[in-house]
Amino acid sequence: MSTHITRRGALRGLGLAALPAFAPGVLQLRTDEVGLSGCASVTESGRYYLDGDLDCLEVLADDVRVDGRGYAVNGETTISGSRVSITDIVLTKGGRITDASRVTIADSQVVGHPGDQYDPVPQFVIADTARCAVTNTSFFIFESESVVLRRTTRTRFESCTLVSPVVLTLADSHRNEFVDCEFLTEDFPVRLVRSNRNVFQRNLADGGGPGFQLRDSHRNRFVENELRIIIAGFELVGSDRNSLHENVVTTGLSAHGVTLADSHRNRLIQNDLCGVSQQPVVESDGSSRNTVRNASC
Repeated sequence: MSTHITRRGALRGLGLAALPAFAPGVLQLRTDEVGLSGCASVTESGRYYLDGDLDCLEVLADDVRVDGRGYAVNGETTISGSRVSITDIVLTKGGRITDASRVTIADSQVVGHPGDQYDPVPQFVIADTARCAVTNTSFFIFESESVVLRRTTRTRFESCTLVSPVVLTLADSHRNEFVDCEFLTEDFPVRLVRSNRNVFQRNLADGGGPGFQLRDSHRNRFVENELRIIIAGFELVGSDRNSLHENVVTTGLSAHGVTLADSHRNRLIQNDLCGVSQQPVVESDGSSRNTVRNASC
C-alpha cells in the first residue's frame, strides 16, 4: 500500500500552484499516433497524443488510446466510449465518464475547479458505466464532492489518492473495488447509498467521519482498512449482511467504532477498535442477529 500521510499534512501541502506534478518530456513519436490540440473531439478509433495543453477533450469513439504526456486539459473532459485508455494526463476541471465500458485512467491527476458554493457539483463522475479501472491517479477537489459513481458496476480504483470535502460517493453502484487508496478530508470520506457487494480493502480513511457511511447498502466487504476518524469509524443504517474484517479504527472526541441502526446480520470480525474513545465501541440501535467478534484490547 502507498505510504500513509495525514489528512492535515496532505491538505497543507497541496495547492493548485503545485499542479500539475507531471512535467512534459521529450518523447519519440509513433508514426501511427495522431496529435490532439485545441478543443479536441475524438470520433474515430486509434492512438492519440498531446504535445501541449488542450482546451477540452471529448472521446466518443471505441478503441481509443490517449497518451497525455504530462500535459493538461484545461476545460471539460468527457468520455462515452468503450475500451478507452488515457494515461499521464492532468484534468484540471474534473471529468465525466458516461454510458461507457472498459475505460482506464492511469498515472494521472484530476484537479477540481471552484464552483458555485450554493450549488456545488461533483467534479469527477462515472455514471451508467461498467468495468472501468483507475490506477495510480490523484484527485484534488477542494470545494465539493470528489469522485461519484452512479449506477456503475465492476469498476476498480487502485493506488489512488482522493482529497475533498466529500471524498467518494457510491449511489446505486454495485460490485466495485477500492484497493490501496487514501481518502483524505476534513469532512466525510466515503458514502454508500443503495450500493451492494462493493469491496474496500487496505485503504486509509482520514477525516471527520463517519469513515464509511452506509445507507440501504448490503453485502459490502471492508477488509484491512485503516480509519483515523473524529466521528464513528463505520455507520450502518438500514444496511444488512455487510462484512467488516480486520479493520483498524481510531477515533477522537466521544465516538463509537461502529454504529448500527436498523441493520441486521452484519459480521464484525477481528477489527481493532482499541483506539476508539466511546464505549461501547460497537453501538447497536434496533439491530439484530449481527455477529461481533472483534480483537481484544
